[in-house]
Amino acid sequence: MKFSKIFLFTFFCSLLFSSCSDDDDNTVITPLSEGVSIILRNTLQNPGEQEDTYASIFGQPDDAYDEFATLSNSITEFATALAQNGTPAGDVNGLYSIDFTENSIEYSLIAEANDPFWLNVADVFGVIPTGKFDRYYFTFPEPHNISGFTSSDSSVNLRIDSETVIVVEIGEGFDVSPGASFIINLN
Repeated sequence: MKFSKIFLFTFFCSLLFSSCSDDDDNTVITPLSEGVSIILRNTLQNPGEQEDTYASIFGQPDDAYDEFATLSNSITEFATALAQNGTPAGDVNGLYSIDFTENSIEYSLIAEANDPFWLNVADVFGVIPTGKFDRYYFTFPEPHNISGFTSSDSSVNLRIDSETVIVVEIGEGFDVSPGASFIINLN
């Protein structure tokens, strides 16, 4: 009888502990979730000047060139970021390809050095000087869960403005030239 009680006690304890398996511990929390909406707004700031939106450079309302995407692990969200037809300075074929995953943001410069639009816009290509910033504001409809980052380029920073807004700042020393790229890993 005593053996049966010990056996039953041991059996129930093992059931109790087995139901607390580490299946729940396998949940990986990522900074971003596939399917989340993203709004992109670009700004530029020259040394000693005020930050202006990309659209305002062409006399357009600040939100005129906002771009919208949905995070997908299988396609690039902003394949031709900053592309606009019919701007006062001509058609823009895009400057960067910006690809999000749940853990990273990857930029690749897609504009060619001989692109007619970029040739007509002063000092877009080349090494970014002190005090100049090319900023990309990303707004999410819900908290993004990003608490930190690492960048593959020391000239690129990620600013967390709020629980729904992050800003990629490309600054001093970044070489804006065809083929340039960087990746930001999100924590």
